[in-house]
Amino acid sequence: MNVRGELKGEQLILTIDLSAKAQKQARPSSTGKTKLIATTNGFINYGHVKVSLNATIPLK
Repeated sequence: MNVRGELKGEQLILTIDLSAKAQKQARPSSTGKTKLIATTNGFINYGHVKVSLNATIPLK
């Protein structure tokens, strides 16, 4: 959800859309304290590296 990853040489570039539209579409976190704007939904592989990411924004 809203996370793109790309290997460029020896760097992993993660891109998250922080636009107003993406923030409006964010869903409540499991605790309900924040909104989840981006997640990898668990671990994903980029080459030999595993990444797990959750990006949250405050509730308004």
